[in-house]
Amino acid sequence: MEPFKPDMIITNCPGCPYFLDRWQYVIAETQGKTYGQDGHGIPVFTYEEVAGLVMGYDPWDLGLQTHQVSVEPLLDKIGIPYDPAKKYLGKNGKYIGEPEKPHCIK
Repeated sequence: MEPFKPDMIITNCPGCPYFLDRWQYVIAETQGKTYGQDGHGIPVFTYEEVAGLVMGYDPWDLGLQTHQVSVEPLLDKIGIPYDPAKKYLGKNGKYIGEPEKPHCIK
């Protein structure tokens, strides 16, 4: 996908987004390479997540904060509003932790 510089990847099965999202982290850690623009990975979504976004759901209610590749650059590009302060808060407002970023990404 590197030569095409996609903004995102949409999948239709539950295993594919995990595989495509998680392995971008592994490649970044082991090879020091990211495939998205500006040193970011390519965000990976299920079609249900994309449907939720276009229907106006909060990205964090959809669980997009659990993705290994950051989704914020794409959300900004397509104009999806979100509150960065709520990214790692659960339904009860409790901090849920955050995924590790590859060492090659600051």
